[in-house]
Amino acid sequence: MDMINMIADLFRNEITFKTLNLKPFQIEDRRKKRSKPILRKIHDAVVMMATDIPLMANEMMRKAVNYTLNQWKSLENFIGAGLVEISNNLCEQRMKAVKLNLKNCQNIGSEDAAENAAFMFSVTESCTLNDINPENYLTKILTIIKDGKEVDKVQLLPCYYNE
Repeated sequence: MDMINMIADLFRNEITFKTLNLKPFQIEDRRKKRSKPILRKIHDAVVMMATDIPLMANEMMRKAVNYTLNQWKSLENFIGAGLVEISNNLCEQRMKAVKLNLKNCQNIGSEDAAENAAFMFSVTESCTLNDINPENYLTKILTIIKDGKEVDKVQLLPCYYNE
């Protein structure tokens, strides 16, 4: 139960930061002060779990502990970047439809066609997530490509795109 409480504390911190409408640099500072110590305690607890032979005999627990330790560096990334969300639930929810569509496209004619359809679905979902009209976005992007204009390709991603 202690682990759940520590994780809850991390999320409570995030709620506080959002409620206060903090800027990314302010969130980063507060995460370093308030969340980093909690994260350190969680890491210490997971390391202790890894040495608990009876606990690690449970296959599910062993997988969870090993996964946590193997992904630790990635988990710590949210501390040093105020723009990064603590949870990727929103992203996973949005990508679930993409993955489902990829599976549904398996009978589309070929594997390449299914991947292309899934890619286009991903683009339109990204547009939706970023409040962009997918038709306008694709028209502009395809026009840029057709005309051979020199552009920063990163700026063409839906998350950076300006209509």
